[in-house]
Amino acid sequence: MKINRGKFLLNIFLMVVLLGCVSFIFATPKTKYEVNRIKTNQKIVMLTFDDGPGFEDEKILDILDQNNAKAIFFGIGKNYEKYWTDVKIKNIVDRMIMTGNSLGNHSFTHVNYHFNIKKAVDEFVRTDELIQKIYAEHGMKIQAADILVRMPYLQYYSGLDYLQKKLNVNYFVRGYLGCDYNGAVCGKEHIIKQYKNHLQPGKILVAHSKDFAQEWLPEWMDYLKTMGYHTANFTIGHYCYQNYGRLVF
Repeated sequence: MKINRGKFLLNIFLMVVLLGCVSFIFATPKTKYEVNRIKTNQKIVMLTFDDGPGFEDEKILDILDQNNAKAIFFGIGKNYEKYWTDVKIKNIVDRMIMTGNSLGNHSFTHVNYHFNIKKAVDEFVRTDELIQKIYAEHGMKIQAADILVRMPYLQYYSGLDYLQKKLNVNYFVRGYLGCDYNGAVCGKEHIIKQYKNHLQPGKILVAHSKDFAQEWLPEWMDYLKTMGYHTANFTIGHYCYQNYGRLVF
């Protein structure tokens, strides 16, 4: 029987690639690095806002306060630096802490760190240090291991185990990402519909520090109350997620 050598070699190559992909998937499971929800049957959600701190967060805090809700603000290091140069940003970040919200680490420059894990380590460590300094201004000593970390663009790739070890964290915080980051295009109704479709006990919801949040967030908070939901975050006390369950993927 005559064998087509070129076709045979191509099939061997494709098989090797496939096996390599399968090996990578099983060698680096997402569940090892990320949490996506609280394992609970209680009507609890975690609201998170990325890319601040910025002036937009003032309105977001107003809405949260009006609804007796708490959130986690995953800030960017270059914005946290403004804490010492922009009094308005300082007041907003101080308010986040004093009203029981949590600060998180969303990198320093919010870029794609694929193939540059050293840069990722440098930037996340730098942002951790800024967050620790901010909490110290409030007389609070926070360990790096206690600072929440979320990857920009919810990136996931080989090397996160090394970053995880360097930051001394047990997990990265993920969650459901809709289209609120492009609110003007997506529109209020579609943003709310997306969150409704993914609402379940313990869910972590990803949103952004954008002006458009004041368009959809009030209605979303009303819906949560109508459905009997409350919010949790990572601060110690009544709102702590640990009162309801453990974090899982």
